[in-house]
Amino acid sequence: MLEKLLQLVATGGVHSHAALAEELDVTEPLLGSMIAGLVRLRYLCPAEGTCPSRYEGCPMQETCGIGSGGRLWVLTEPGERAARAEGTKGAEGGETWN
Repeated sequence: MLEKLLQLVATGGVHSHAALAEELDVTEPLLGSMIAGLVRLRYLCPAEGTCPSRYEGCPMQETCGIGSGGRLWVLTEPGERAARAEGTKGAEGGETWN
């Protein structure tokens, strides 16, 4: 299940807890525990700082999570490598997710 979450995050974009929980068919509290697990594995880290373009009429201003007061997570380099490796398992005869 953590692998599928990692793959979903690796697709890019901004995903709400509700949307991810629905996609994974889990509760939001369980999703929070899964995210914490990926943080412990150092596959995710909190996005920090602010985006100056948020104040310059950025076209993503309505959907951007930076500076919104919510928690924003980003893939780390090891997380990106793990997501790529998990995404190729099906092509190499390993497990795939449905």
